Amino acid sequence: MTIPTHAVLGLFIGVVTGHLLVGVLASVLIDLDHFVIYAQHGVLKSPKLFWKTITNNEDPYGGQRGWLHSLLVAIPLAVFMWFVVPIWAPVLILSYLGHILLDVLGSADYWPFFPFK
Repeated sequence: MTIPTHAVLGLFIGVVTGHLLVGVLASVLIDLDHFVIYAQHGVLKSPKLFWKTITNNEDPYGGQRGWLHSLLVAIPLAVFMWFVVPIWAPVLILSYLGHILLDVLGSADYWPFFPFK
C-alpha cells in the first residue's frame, strides 16, 4: 500500500484510541526502510518522482519491504512496547500490525518472515 494509505489507517487508529499523532507516526514510520531503496534509485532527488512513487501501489524498485515489515520484528517489538510504553502500546501495536495487513493486501511482494522468503 501507499504511504498516504498508511497515514489514513494511522489516523483512524489514532482517533479510536485517543492518540492521534502516535497512531499516524507509528503507521507511517514503518516505511522508513523504503527510503534506503528510494535513495539508491534517486527517487529522493525529485519531489515529483517521490510523490509518484509513494502514491503508487506498485513496488518498481523491489526490496521495499524488509526488516521493519517482518513479523519476526513486529512481534518482539510489540512485546517490548507493551513493557516500555504501556499507555501507547495498544495504538503502536494496532498501527504496526495494521500497516503490515495493508501491505499483505497490496500488490507488491511481501514476505512475513523476512529475510526468510
